[in-house]
Amino acid sequence: MGKLLQTAMEQKQFYIDKLIKAGEINASQFHHWTVAELRRKYEQYEEGAYGKESN
Repeated sequence: MGKLLQTAMEQKQFYIDKLIKAGEINASQFHHWTVAELRRKYEQYEEGAYGKESN
């Protein structure tokens, strides 16, 4: 279980870092979010970012 928790925390930190850098969330928003919620927000950001480049 320790490895699973460590992996989840690493994934969560990855998404948090990317979303904060992109300006999509601020530091007070993400504390209660799950990895799945962060991943969905990140995917929405990525889709929007790539959509803007192709226009």
